[in-house]
Amino acid sequence: MASSAGGSSKSLSLLVYNIWTRDGSDDSALAPKFLDGGIDALGLLMYLRSGEELDLGEEEEDYEEDYAAIEREQASELSYERFVEKYMAPNQPVIITGLTESWRATTELLDGEGASLDVDRLEEEYGECTAPVHVSDVPKGHPFGGLSRPATEEMTVAAYCEYWRDRRPSSPESPNETYLYLKDWKPHAIPKKVPMYSCPAYFKEDWLNDLNGSYKFVYLGPANTCTRLHADVLRSYSWSSNVTGRKRWYLIPPEHTYMLFDVFGKALAPHIHFDLESELNAVMFPGLRLARRHAVFVDQVKCETIFVPSGWHHSVENLEDTLSINHNWLNGFNLEGSWRKLKDEILNERDHMKTARNVEGIEQEFRAGTEGVGGGGRMEDESQIKKDLVLLYELLAHQLEINSKLRDRELQSIVEILEGMIELVGNGKESESESDYGDEYAGVRRSTDWRPEDLLMVVTQELGIG
Repeated sequence: MASSAGGSSKSLSLLVYNIWTRDGSDDSALAPKFLDGGIDALGLLMYLRSGEELDLGEEEEDYEEDYAAIEREQASELSYERFVEKYMAPNQPVIITGLTESWRATTELLDGEGASLDVDRLEEEYGECTAPVHVSDVPKGHPFGGLSRPATEEMTVAAYCEYWRDRRPSSPESPNETYLYLKDWKPHAIPKKVPMYSCPAYFKEDWLNDLNGSYKFVYLGPANTCTRLHADVLRSYSWSSNVTGRKRWYLIPPEHTYMLFDVFGKALAPHIHFDLESELNAVMFPGLRLARRHAVFVDQVKCETIFVPSGWHHSVENLEDTLSINHNWLNGFNLEGSWRKLKDEILNERDHMKTARNVEGIEQEFRAGTEGVGGGGRMEDESQIKKDLVLLYELLAHQLEINSKLRDRELQSIVEILEGMIELVGNGKESESESDYGDEYAGVRRSTDWRPEDLLMVVTQELGIG
């Protein structure tokens, strides 16, 4: 059995090597795989397929004591320049206190003691509005659930407030609990409503929401509701302020992202302790034990704001009933990182289209004894990659139209991105060897009236290099 597994492991190793190096013609293509952890990820898979025991060392039962901590800063002592230098530019997380005390959400939507949500006031002001609500039916003690995502339904705020007042734990005989989590609500977009909050100065340089304001959210959830592991749209930054309640965050630096996926690099674990729930999960997600060694952990309390850097996967659990304000945002500091990630996803999608048939048989063989774990499609849904490509182009075009104070380094980044878009998407006249890929992305160009060439000319003239 071990020899058979070893033989198929060698076949898979050779196949992956040929994909990465374009059939051995470019060994230098392995360099990025060393940097992004791809070589290590392949090694984990080979250990499993060879039948050998992978010794990752003993793990402490009280593992939370070993996590790295996030620094805390007082807003009164943190200038914008220092925030940029110490956190935003080097892409490091931080907790900032003293930003929310004057918000209307804090002064008017909490009870008399300011300790918890005034649900009657919320219903009175917003009851007729609708909001997306995530419905999770999960095993007791495992609020993140399994690999399947929670259902989402639209609900009036009044109906959600009724749930909030009447919620009860399930009967002792029931193995599951049902939780409703109001997420991604956009009250700022409701006409004639007084804003709940104002965006802190640290986060106002926001190209993403300059475009259409679609990435500003309110979250309201009872204790034990959660947000699964994810990285934010276009690898944007995010900030999240607790108006009331307490959240637990686990954040994983971008260089360790590969540890969060299953052995095929497809399914993302719902949280970084998923492998501890069963032996099967441990086999399918062997990298999670390593990921925990690099994770950052913090409990965020009332009136604290967390800055989540670009590309850091994170999961969040509400330890108490919690109301929070959240933005995704992007600017010149993480623009290049957003493009590099999107470009990699496009190229990986193209390679997948070329090699899917070769990989399918090996993957199905390995999955034969692991039914019920994994799945969930490729790492990034193809249609989402296209949407992200359009979104990035549109926000670049918008900034060039409205922002007359773009810095040279930002313009240089825009040049690099536009040149890359032209190279990848082309003029809709792809080479014969890439016809499937080219047809798909030429369609994106047509549907969005693509003219990156014109934008590139404007930017290069501005820089004096045209």
